[in-house]
Parts: sequence; C-alpha cells; structure tokens
Amino acid sequence: MRTFLLSAVFTAMTSITAIAGPPSVVLVQTNTRNATITISRGPGKTETIEGPAATGAKNQAGIIENLVVAFTGLYAEGYELKNSVTSHISPDMHFETVTYVFVKP
Repeated sequence: MRTFLLSAVFTAMTSITAIAGPPSVVLVQTNTRNATITISRGPGKTETIEGPAATGAKNQAGIIENLVVAFTGLYAEGYELKNSVTSHISPDMHFETVTYVFVKP
C-alpha cells in the first residue's frame, strides 16, 4: 500500500507544471524623427541603433532594415512579439514612435 501511495504522489508531482520565473521582456522602440531604434532589456541594458542620415524614403528603408536585423536576433533568442503601440510625437503626425513588446516565456 505504501508503494502505491508513493507512486501516486510521485505521478501527481511530475504532472504538475513547474513554477516558472517571470518572463524575460524586451522593448524595442522606433523613432522616425531621429531614425533611431532603441532596444531595452532592463536597467543598464539599453542600446540605441542609429539610423541612416538620409531623409524621406531612404530614412524609412534604413529603419526597416535595422528592425529586421533586431527582430531576427530576438526571434533567434526565443522571444515572441506580444504587442505594439504607436504614438505620434508631432502635432502634424509626420513623426511617430512605435514600441514593440517581446517576451521570452
């Protein structure tokens, strides 16, 4: 009987999902005004990628190319895109900031 109870307890314990620590979060923010991409993994772990000095379509292309590199790296590390938020930083709505939230479960 004791062996049966120990087996049942062991089976129940192994079927319970382990309590995981908090997920790892990375914020990626683009700013079209100064063509930068900022990647933050937390306090003291923030890097800024400067975009091209060009304006107009070349500026946008440079930001997009840098985003592809950043996103590819995050996906390779196991992060998943969970959300994004766009905010306009100028009254005429020509410049915007987009923040992407990546989470590694």
